[in-house]
Amino acid sequence: MPRGSKKQNPLNMFPTSPPMINLDDDPPDYLPELSKFSKITSDDSAYKSWICLYPIYFDSTKSVQKGRRVSKDIASPHPLAKDIAEVVKNIGINCLYEPHKGHPCDWENPGRVRVQLFNEDKTPFKSEIPTRKELIKRVASSLPEIQKINPQQFPPSHSPAASSGVLKEGKGGGDVGSSNTSATTSGQSISSASGSSKKKGRKGRK
Repeated sequence: MPRGSKKQNPLNMFPTSPPMINLDDDPPDYLPELSKFSKITSDDSAYKSWICLYPIYFDSTKSVQKGRRVSKDIASPHPLAKDIAEVVKNIGINCLYEPHKGHPCDWENPGRVRVQLFNEDKTPFKSEIPTRKELIKRVASSLPEIQKINPQQFPPSHSPAASSGVLKEGKGGGDVGSSNTSATTSGQSISSASGSSKKKGRKGRK
């Protein structure tokens, strides 16, 4: 170290940590906004008797064996739990949106909706919807309208291409599958080219 230079504090070499967020202030802009029908609760015991609706029940891209519960002609592609909650709310039935829950066979599309199908005395909450099957049918018929109002933003793991399986090697079709095959072919070509250059290098050394 040159003479006369001041010693640098090693702690100053690291960036300072961001300030703590004051929870009493308004939430920052980067936090997701809760839907108008969302309800925050720390005790869900009051909702244990409510039935659960999952997006997979209404997903036209899923088979009945995979979990779809409506006929394909009234199913919707890639429905979201928040849209299901909005449909149930519009029907006039109490519901609870649970964004962090999900169906075990549909982990890439999280969220579920708890619905109060029956009153405490076991009578239907809505007389015209006496069964779970009727509720599912009503929700399925109204989902397309909600999807038009709320355009869906597909997460990468739940995009139509990924869900249809066209990204698998050697299977599926379409432009995405073709580009993936091209990438694989290009990778093989690069590998082959590097292998041939090594051989030429060895010959040159001889």
